[in-house]
Amino acid sequence: MLQGCVGVHWVVAGVILQFVAGCGGSGVGGVGEANVASGGAGTGPTAVSVAADSVESGKPAYPIVRYVAVPQLSRDLAIFDSVFWEPDDTLSLRQKIAADPQLRGAAVLEVGTGSGLVSLCCLQAGAGRVVATDLNPAAVENARENARLLGFGDRLEVRRVPRRSPGAWTVLRPDETFDLIISNPPWEDQRPETVEQFALYDPGFELLESLVTGARQRLRPGGRMWLAYGCVTAIRQIQKVAERERLECRLLDERRLEELPDLFLPGLLIELAVPAGG
Repeated sequence: MLQGCVGVHWVVAGVILQFVAGCGGSGVGGVGEANVASGGAGTGPTAVSVAADSVESGKPAYPIVRYVAVPQLSRDLAIFDSVFWEPDDTLSLRQKIAADPQLRGAAVLEVGTGSGLVSLCCLQAGAGRVVATDLNPAAVENARENARLLGFGDRLEVRRVPRRSPGAWTVLRPDETFDLIISNPPWEDQRPETVEQFALYDPGFELLESLVTGARQRLRPGGRMWLAYGCVTAIRQIQKVAERERLECRLLDERRLEELPDLFLPGLLIELAVPAGG
């Protein structure tokens, strides 16, 4: 999801997920993720500078609230204050990334990077270059810091999306295209009131609509879009918009939508592609 951490409860498959303001993550750990005791890049032409105290100075621009271990990565990730952390959201997505040979040398875009977890998994799997975007300024700096820690700072470009124009493609140049576009967007059809709430709410599924309707313009020939959603209502909306846009839409999961609660974890992976011949 886009990043944030707010006072809200979800009931998912009978389990209460609690997000607390300023916590830097949820109280539910991901499968295979372990919490570790807390320790004390260039931008594109449309990126926005978000902090005077940059990571290049050696001091993170925002407080680090925890370090977390992720199996796919060679060292722990830092999680900044106000940056949403729920690794179960992207479990199936990260497994797919690790196993996909087409990622080698690929140009990748991640919409809503947060801590940078998914983008860094793409780079670990051999992606040539990743552009990552986020609306939360703390998340932008968080992803840059984690790229620096993992030695990927020269291959990850993080751009801040302006709050007043939060579409999927706002900070891209008109001619920018990618082999793979990835997003784990917010799932709930409610209106956010704060930057942090953009992690959870997509009013009218506007971001969803933006992602799917823009796929043709932004994907290179043979390219793919992977979306991770844990909401049946949102997934059915993706299928509807994809059909309207004449896109191939596949659910890369053995679970059946009709057997799932409306909100669930881990998120389900959807693949969109432009059919051969257009």
